[in-house]
Amino acid sequence: MTLVRDAGFTEKWVDVDGYRTNYAEGPDRGTPLLLIHGQGSRWQDYQRVLPELAERHHVYAIDVYGHGGSARLPGDEYTNARIGELVARFVDEVIGTPVLLAGHSSGGLTATWLAAVRPDLVRGVVLEDPPYYSSIMPRAAQTTGGDMARVAHNFLGQTRERNFPRYYIENSRIFSFFGPLARPITAYSHRYLRAHPGRPLEVFFLPPVLNIFFRGIADFDPIFGAAWYDNGWYRGFDTDASLAAITAPAVLIHTNYWFQHRKSYYDENGVLMAAMDDKDVGKVLAHLPAATLVEVASGHNVHFERPDIFVRAVRELATKIE
Repeated sequence: MTLVRDAGFTEKWVDVDGYRTNYAEGPDRGTPLLLIHGQGSRWQDYQRVLPELAERHHVYAIDVYGHGGSARLPGDEYTNARIGELVARFVDEVIGTPVLLAGHSSGGLTATWLAAVRPDLVRGVVLEDPPYYSSIMPRAAQTTGGDMARVAHNFLGQTRERNFPRYYIENSRIFSFFGPLARPITAYSHRYLRAHPGRPLEVFFLPPVLNIFFRGIADFDPIFGAAWYDNGWYRGFDTDASLAAITAPAVLIHTNYWFQHRKSYYDENGVLMAAMDDKDVGKVLAHLPAATLVEVASGHNVHFERPDIFVRAVRELATKIE
């Protein structure tokens, strides 16, 4: 974050349709680039790529509603279409010119809506590992990403624990990747949260990408997560129709770490260990035949885990529109 500040980024907020919209803005050095993070994250999630992106772009990184410093919405407004409308107004009212767009995970679905419905605002789009097709229930229940919807839904249905990060640590599959170490890691996490009330969880011996995620869920509205449980998120948004409507140049980033190591996208219990399997990717490319596909043996958060690949994808897309 010191490098981010040194690169000239400042944190700001603006009112969009009555909702506080928090964002970071870098210096004006080229084509506007808007970054939309995924579920449970914040704009700071992009810290490893912001300085380099700022060398050639006027970068904006927004806190999605229900995250970070942006407003929480009424429950029925947590839909991809509504959030897309608010982001479109942000582009109209704050940026004021068409943008190069990059969306990660659920932010990739919002970027899809924006590129399909407001093509006048999008010059090109990087779709970073969106959960196309896999985030729709009932299939989502058998995916690693769908775990958040289940936990958020159950959290809102109980009264014993009012702290969502504590509830999430106890009831999610977040540490399942660590096998028999999951229980001691969970116990350590509980001790940390009790000893540091009001602070995000920090587990010093885990990969940094997990600690970045823990910072994100500290300011996360679980109602956003629960919107995926009954497919409310998809109200007014059709994946196939939206993909087919995109006319801007596009890059699809797909992570396949599990497949590269296990030769399957699924674990022994049939749980999808990625945002998309190969069939999902094929369906996406059938709608976006001109898109560039970037396959990467990485975890879900490419811009944090493989910043070199993410920056290269943005730059290569930018050359197509300049």
